Amino acid sequence: MNNRKCNIEGCSMEANYKAPSSPDELNNYIWFCLQHIKEYNKKWNFFSNMSADEIEEFLENDIIGHRKTKKMGAHNKYFEDISKISESIFASFKGFDKSTINPSLISSKYLNALAVIGIDNKDVTLEEIKTKFKKIVKELHPDTVGENKKNTEKLTKVLEAYKTLKEYHDNFKYS
Repeated sequence: MNNRKCNIEGCSMEANYKAPSSPDELNNYIWFCLQHIKEYNKKWNFFSNMSADEIEEFLENDIIGHRKTKKMGAHNKYFEDISKISESIFASFKGFDKSTINPSLISSKYLNALAVIGIDNKDVTLEEIKTKFKKIVKELHPDTVGENKKNTEKLTKVLEAYKTLKEYHDNFKYS
């Protein structure tokens, strides 16, 4: 059995309920009976001694459980290391001789982009792609043939395909 008495002066009820003594002393408890713990809880205000800025800061930190975090970005060593590794990997592809590429290694994205533009030759030059692209744009552009939803959708696909082909050629230095 518990022999604690309620902390409220004049109350002789048994104290079975604890509450922090103040927002500054959350680990220092006061014991109450059921009736007085209810009253104490109604009056409790954790933020009573804080300014509006302190309350806002507390709420922002509450989102992360009041744990310290590191900022992401250029000053974070992890991202610097990843960036260096990525640059190293992609630099090894610059100037890559296209004759050494196994045809099965050419990406399906590249092959699909060629199909959208209507080119069957996977060894096509960037100049040939540009010529075909310009011809298709003239055929589909709203300024040339007027507004047509079907043409606009097809033109969007052609633009995306051209972007893919250009990136591929830029990365592997196709001529």
